[in-house]
Amino acid sequence: ATINHPGLLEQLREEKFDAAFGESLNWCMGGLLHMVGIKKFALTESIAYKDGMYALSQVPTAASYVPSIMGGSFGDEMTFFQRGFNLFNTLMYARFNYGSAPKFQKMFESNHPIFPDVVDLMAENSLFFLNSDPLVDFPRPSAARQIDIGGIAVSNGHGKLEKDWSDILDLRPKTVFMSFGTFARAFAMPEEYKNTIRETAKVFPDVTFIWKYEKPEDNVTQGIPNLIETTWAPQYDMLHDPRLSVFVTHCGAGSTTEANYAGVPLLVVPVTFDQIRNAFAVKRNGIGLNLDKSDLGRPKVFQNALRDVLENPKFKKQSMATAAMLNDKPFTARNIFVRNMEFLAKHGPLRQLDHHGRHLNIFQYYLVDIIAVLVIVLVSIISFVHMVIAKLTRCFTGLLRTKKKKE
Repeated sequence: ATINHPGLLEQLREEKFDAAFGESLNWCMGGLLHMVGIKKFALTESIAYKDGMYALSQVPTAASYVPSIMGGSFGDEMTFFQRGFNLFNTLMYARFNYGSAPKFQKMFESNHPIFPDVVDLMAENSLFFLNSDPLVDFPRPSAARQIDIGGIAVSNGHGKLEKDWSDILDLRPKTVFMSFGTFARAFAMPEEYKNTIRETAKVFPDVTFIWKYEKPEDNVTQGIPNLIETTWAPQYDMLHDPRLSVFVTHCGAGSTTEANYAGVPLLVVPVTFDQIRNAFAVKRNGIGLNLDKSDLGRPKVFQNALRDVLENPKFKKQSMATAAMLNDKPFTARNIFVRNMEFLAKHGPLRQLDHHGRHLNIFQYYLVDIIAVLVIVLVSIISFVHMVIAKLTRCFTGLLRTKKKKE
């Protein structure tokens, strides 16, 4: 629909843009920019890590210690089987992405029979921006073209809570905010999960629970004075209020980043995709605890974890230390993004950042051919030595037998 929209391509050509940037979610970006003649472009990614996409990032996959974005019940310290499962997830994610390329190729070729390969077009990006911050993400291989801009959405700072919200945070000594984002709706939870949250509020009568719940008509908070439901909340402003004690979250990239910058301890219940990986990063950084979503069906497990985050000062201390580091960085994510795009517009395309490794096959890249030759040479030497020793042994044995016969 985009490329066939009347007059759109002509309008984009007439604008004569200096540079462009866009999501790497699919292969349309490269083809569209090729059609309008924009060669200076960058790719952006809303997640922290795009594993298995070497053609775009020119960064090798390190499945042995970098958790896949597809998620698994582990962090960067993996057992033998976990590393195998992590490699499987990485390959499946790559297959999912590369597998859609032929559809986009066919789409462009329906209008232009001779059209360049869409993967090659996307690989011509000069910069690759990731929604990640090395201070809180898992350490991983990188490349000069790959730039972390995690926190760009919070670069504008936060505001002060309005009186209605401020009054709620004044109700009790501690306050817990619970939100599972926009993708996982609270009202769609199994009833046993909702009961766990209701029972937990009763177990902590001195704690105010603010629950983002999308259907007021369900009356889920009825009869529980310290459980307050809302269809919306000023999340980032609330996270920065020192009266907020714990943030219970699904651990989406946006919510996790906001909490990291605010310095609030976390109890995370990931639901799907990158949220599981984010949850183990939270655990690794010591700023909270992570639970499996099935733990919402185990009231005692959920309550004990919440009590630990509420009462153990180490989580608040580490959360504040992490926030201090992030807020004291010499350059904001917004500055990094803007300056790099300005540089790309002025001096791009930045082919200087391409390395020759992108043209090597897997055997050349990982030196499998070299290792194979060395193994063959080593085996040949060992075989030769063994053969010589065997012949010498037979020779000496024969001489000894001859000598004994003569005697």
